Amino acid sequence: MGPQVVVVDEDRVLPEQVDVVVVGGGIIGVSTALYLAEKGISVAVCEKGYIGGEQSSRNWGWCRATHRDLRELELSIESLKLWRRLDQTLGIDTGFWQSGILYAADNEEALADHESWLARAVERVGRDGIDSRITSGSETAALMRGASRMFAGGIFTPSDGRAEPQRAAPAIANALRARGMKILTPCAVRGVETSGGAVSAVVTEHGTIRCQSVVVAGGAWTRLFAGNLGIDVSQLTVRSSVLRTEPIDGGPEVSACTDTVGYRKRMDGGYTIANAFRSLAELTPDSFRLFDQFLPALKSNFRSMDFASASVSSMRCASHAHGSSINRRSSNRSEPSIRHRRKSTTGPPSTNSARSFRPLRT
Repeated sequence: MGPQVVVVDEDRVLPEQVDVVVVGGGIIGVSTALYLAEKGISVAVCEKGYIGGEQSSRNWGWCRATHRDLRELELSIESLKLWRRLDQTLGIDTGFWQSGILYAADNEEALADHESWLARAVERVGRDGIDSRITSGSETAALMRGASRMFAGGIFTPSDGRAEPQRAAPAIANALRARGMKILTPCAVRGVETSGGAVSAVVTEHGTIRCQSVVVAGGAWTRLFAGNLGIDVSQLTVRSSVLRTEPIDGGPEVSACTDTVGYRKRMDGGYTIANAFRSLAELTPDSFRLFDQFLPALKSNFRSMDFASASVSSMRCASHAHGSSINRRSSNRSEPSIRHRRKSTTGPPSTNSARSFRPLRT
């Protein structure tokens, strides 16, 4: 059995009134609540299931600036600063560790891509703004302890890190509850009420909470939720899969990604491993409604996408999990958001764990 999501006790007792209601109890929702509360704003978080129960507990766990879309690079750098002091500030354990993240280049073309990104990143934030560096083939292999093949090189950022997805969002939520914030679970929000054109309340399955503002942090459910309010959010979902191994002795400490596989070491000594740039897109009516808006994203990701009708996809992955977005290497084109749903195994794979690293040894 792999790591389980840390429990946040259920609470259905609604506050009469708050300044802001956050819809969604993933990492985005609880982080939003945290920093609103730090500004003296009263907040309630409403989660239809349990805290961190979807994509927020199934992602890679990477906290990185490397290979971000340059439009979000400064935000990613600031986010890392918050991660580094979060545990001490709240007295919690999110599992964050500044392990460094490596992108290995299988060939000279991939290495040139890393060099190009780094040059543009330095131009944007300055050499002191990011500590990424290009690595040689031998240093790249050394950072990927146990690799028996060589690489053309890579890009390594020592200040990048990783956190434990099963711990992070629940740890923040429990800390906020200890400070008096209402973390309501299970508590689905059914609608938003307005008065005179302004938000006045949210209607939940357990009653109404009066408020002045609403933050929707619903991950892959955002388009559906917003659509019920007459708001059209351009959003499509794709499905990716990860696997978890049992603990492995002597494996690499640095999180890394090649053109085919990405991995990180967990606190329990096992690894979370994923196909680096491969996703399954379900063809649904929204795929055609939003086709023109997503055409740039389709062009830039076409080689990494598989397509299936929703019915076929559901048959392949009958037990799936919905969730919030994952960040991947992206172009600098302006694209609508693609939200990812990721399926995670509930225990070690049936094959030998060492086989999981086979792409690194071929």
